[in-house]
Amino acid sequence: MGFPRFKKKGRDRDRVTFTTGAIRVEADRRHVTLPRIGTVRVYENTRRLERLIAKGRARILAATVSCAGGRIVVAFRVLVARPQQPRLTSRDSSIVGVDVGVRVLATVGAPDGTILERVPNPRPLDAALKEMRHLGRERSRRTIRSRRYRQTQARLTRLYRRVADIRAHHIHNLTTRLAKTHGRIVVEGLDAAGMLRQKGLNGARARRRGLADSALAEPRRQLRYKSAWYGSQLIEADRWYPSSKTCHKCGHVQDIGWSEHWTCERCSARHQRDDNASINLARYETGQSLAPSAQSGPPTSVEPTVRPGHPGLVAVKRGREAGTRLPNNPETGC
Repeated sequence: MGFPRFKKKGRDRDRVTFTTGAIRVEADRRHVTLPRIGTVRVYENTRRLERLIAKGRARILAATVSCAGGRIVVAFRVLVARPQQPRLTSRDSSIVGVDVGVRVLATVGAPDGTILERVPNPRPLDAALKEMRHLGRERSRRTIRSRRYRQTQARLTRLYRRVADIRAHHIHNLTTRLAKTHGRIVVEGLDAAGMLRQKGLNGARARRRGLADSALAEPRRQLRYKSAWYGSQLIEADRWYPSSKTCHKCGHVQDIGWSEHWTCERCSARHQRDDNASINLARYETGQSLAPSAQSGPPTSVEPTVRPGHPGLVAVKRGREAGTRLPNNPETGC
């Protein structure tokens, strides 16, 4: 909710207080009073929360105080009577395929072969890597638990928090825009955790760092509950669906490895990896639909996906024995 800030000089308004348990939120919209801690100044304006509670449209159930990256965050769990969200008139009015990647955060394609949007990847970890290494070397020269050691550790913690905030900001903007503007969204069911565990490839460490920086599984997780909010339909393509290495013009499937551009051996069409994958995902027809009525919030678990053509084999999750795992797939790397 916020973190302590210095009070500005001036005369405060008359404070109207509403209480929930041991939490007291003052209606001057600048302070939160917590037990044992006292009154702290908040960064985010609490006007909307105060107005909803005054009208009887919201009720605070609990509050959690945590420290994230040097900031004291108060997270309120609120029961709110939300107004009816504007929903799409027709789910089939706009069908798009969304391919997530490292070079581009997301590529949005249409079934007719046009690319609607290429969302640039901010790569916050890559941008902050040089400063992280500098601070890590600086911390190693300090005496553990000394004053300067704690100062360097605090700077490093704030830098990690900034990287996570930038990544979350861009992904939330992307998923909200997709759920509001398109009636049917097809995403790829990638095994992001399996891709991060691959070893033995050239540049595997840098590749794993790039995959982690892109958060490939996070857009799919957010779209699962945002599509229910705004009335769109989410379809998850099969994990082994060859979206990148299938020519969207003739349907020929060939091995392309890690190449960004490739030429079809049958029709000699030139393709870009992410653009071709988004178009194939937009034309995907055999995926399982996640009905909006069945999704009321972020999912707690994901059912295993059965590999086509191999009955009885399921996608192995973390913790299985090495002998029961499936071989590597050149498309997903898992």
